[in-house]
Amino acid sequence: MPISKAPRRRDRPSWRARAIDAIGLALLFAFLPEMARARAGLVFEPHPGWIAVLVLAARYGNAGLFLGWIAAGVAAAIGWAVAGTGPAPWARLDSAPNLIAFGACLAVSWVASGQLRRQATLSERESSLAVRVAEADATIEALRRATETLRARVDRTSTSLSFLRGVAAGLDGTDPVAAAGGAADLALVRAGASASAVEVGMGGFPRLLAVRDARGPKALSSLALGDADLMVPIQNGRDQVGAIALWGTPRSGVDDATAYDLAVIASWCAPALAVAEERPEENGHARRLG
Repeated sequence: MPISKAPRRRDRPSWRARAIDAIGLALLFAFLPEMARARAGLVFEPHPGWIAVLVLAARYGNAGLFLGWIAAGVAAAIGWAVAGTGPAPWARLDSAPNLIAFGACLAVSWVASGQLRRQATLSERESSLAVRVAEADATIEALRRATETLRARVDRTSTSLSFLRGVAAGLDGTDPVAAAGGAADLALVRAGASASAVEVGMGGFPRLLAVRDARGPKALSSLALGDADLMVPIQNGRDQVGAIALWGTPRSGVDDATAYDLAVIASWCAPALAVAEERPEENGHARRLG
């Protein structure tokens, strides 16, 4: 199962989201405390605005530190201006509690920045690995399809070799019926015809030794030698001992190479069929298969 189809993109806060966070925290921890100090006369040491700076530093690292520092300072200054009290907020930054708070924010921002850098590195590595996994999945799928194609070819080759072995055994033998059947099978496949037949006894006693009909059960017309699309003579020396008849042969498929192969098939079965012509009483019937 693939781990990831495409690299994931981590949700990184936009500058708009960071600004909204900074403004909200600055109003809460810098502006409102200044208003409370003006009304109640309270003195906060360290200033609550450092809380906003600390939160932003922990959230966004060094960028959050400076953003929070600016936002908190501006909010505190606005609060001081509205309340009309003094001294200004930044006049108390040199106090020990505020310096400690600043140091704490600085340390937190340094640690957060390191974590963010590590997170970015891991995110880039994850994206790279996701791309490699997707490429590996695509390669595996391509190899699987290639394997299936090769397996199908091997199966077809095995079937073809078994078919050719059976045909060759019939053509090489002395049984005229087996030779005629092998010739009919091989001619049917080579020419791409719908039906084939082998006839012997071209003199006064012509007869069929083998018929192969691949037209299917819905074929309405019977096979007639006079209606054959193609007739290939079978000659034993100078004597014609028979013929191979083909029906349903595509005209575009009968070229010089096909004609030559059909002639080879005819000459291959000729010796066995010559025996059948000499002994018609032993082979006076046809075998219909397919």
